[in-house]
Amino acid sequence: MDPDPREQLLVADALTPVQYRVYPDTPLLEVLDLIVRRGLRAVPVVGERYEVLGVITAGDSLKHLLSRRHANESEAEPEEDDVSVLARDVMTRSVLCVSEDQALIEAAIKMLNRDVDQLPVVRAGELVGFLTRESVLRILFTGQKDS
Repeated sequence: MDPDPREQLLVADALTPVQYRVYPDTPLLEVLDLIVRRGLRAVPVVGERYEVLGVITAGDSLKHLLSRRHANESEAEPEEDDVSVLARDVMTRSVLCVSEDQALIEAAIKMLNRDVDQLPVVRAGELVGFLTRESVLRILFTGQKDS
């Protein structure tokens, strides 16, 4: 009996290349603008060598905006204090990354166990893309690699 070809799939087969990244000293207002304008779920925060330092999700951003609004008891536009908030102040620092040569099914199980929609993918410590639930589902269902 031949093994299921899906068992041979790697994270690289379902990888979505990274399109946007920010640095720790990027103003949060710029990150929020990027998330909203581009319809992103998350933006990776990287260091000088593009190593993953953290991630800012749409949820992190919303939590920050609501806590600032509640603290200011105001419906006004962003305050001067908001300009000084940087990506490093809001990012989630504990980020599970996967390697592009890791088994896809193994990575998909990690996604389910951690209840995350996407995982950063690294090559030699450098961020190269994201693995999303949608891309995993597509490749496991169809058996066809993304092109």
